[in-house]
Amino acid sequence: MGTGLNAATTGTVVAATGPGDPVVTAAAHLLAESVPSSCAGLVAYHASDYAAFLAASLAPPPPLGTLLLRCVADETGVQAAADWRLLGRRLLLNGIAVRAQDRGRGHGSRLLEDGVRLAGRLGCDELLLDVSLENTIARHLYRRAGYQDQSYQVWTQLDPATSPADSPVRVVDWASFTAHHRAYGFGDLRVRVGADEFGVRCVGRAARVPGGEAGAAVRATLGPLLGIDQWYVTTASEEPATEPAFARFARMWRGLPGPGR
Repeated sequence: MGTGLNAATTGTVVAATGPGDPVVTAAAHLLAESVPSSCAGLVAYHASDYAAFLAASLAPPPPLGTLLLRCVADETGVQAAADWRLLGRRLLLNGIAVRAQDRGRGHGSRLLEDGVRLAGRLGCDELLLDVSLENTIARHLYRRAGYQDQSYQVWTQLDPATSPADSPVRVVDWASFTAHHRAYGFGDLRVRVGADEFGVRCVGRAARVPGGEAGAAVRATLGPLLGIDQWYVTTASEEPATEPAFARFARMWRGLPGPGR
């Protein structure tokens, strides 16, 4: 961001310009603080070197990158940060956070409004975000910004599976996964169980796996291999779930104004 620390003294939203930007590490730490306590250690923001991943993702010049980091900062550091991901014609708010001492100053609303303008420049049709159902303050903020619930997701803890798998588990992209995991502390692994293929998200010693028998096979196989000792599954639904779970989220959506926005 170069001179971004001075440019944002009046609450202006500015873009992180590349891996050498001084706000990247501070923004990474701030985003980690925004994760619900029930999900501590399970998401990429809590990986051992997420800041390095964030910096690497900002290396491509603006027309080429799909991760866009927007910040509000002043001479004291990063006050607020938004981590946007470009998904085709959709813009996903992967994470947003406001520093504790700067809450109530409108920074969250500024970042959301900035996202609408950013999506318009990128030619997107809609914006998406995920929010904990327990975070009523954030949900109210998003509704005021024009977002509405689209779907829901439940995170459920799983026990380790130690029995032999009935179906063989095959690892599809081991080399790229291990390189990424060693570099940043997290990675996505594709595995095949029988004829089906699944994704596994690993963060440190925790992993998100599929449910059912396929998930049990993956846990029994990958647990000893990766040293994973914490497992969970996410389940999508069209209505808010009521079954026991350690975390529940809503996927929220808003469209963009038509031509001439």
